[in-house]
Amino acid sequence: MNLEERKRFITELCNNVRDELLKAADRMPDAWDGHELRQILTDRFTESSNMSDPMRNKRGRRRRDYENEKLVSNLP
Repeated sequence: MNLEERKRFITELCNNVRDELLKAADRMPDAWDGHELRQILTDRFTESSNMSDPMRNKRGRRRRDYENEKLVSNLP
C-alpha cells in the first residue's frame, strides 16, 4: 500500500466508525461518560478491523513483524 492508499484507508475506517457511533449516540445512556464512550469506540474499531488470521495469531510471523515494526518505528 502506498502512502495515499494508507491515508485513504485510515480516513475511511475512522469516518465509518465515527458516523456509526454518532448515529447511535441518541440511544446511549446519559450516564455514560468518557469511560464508556472510549470502550464503545475501542469495541467498534476492534470489530471493524477485520484483521486477517495471520494478525490474530499473536505468535504468527506477520503479527511478530507488525509488533516489531511498531516498536522500531516508534508507532502508537
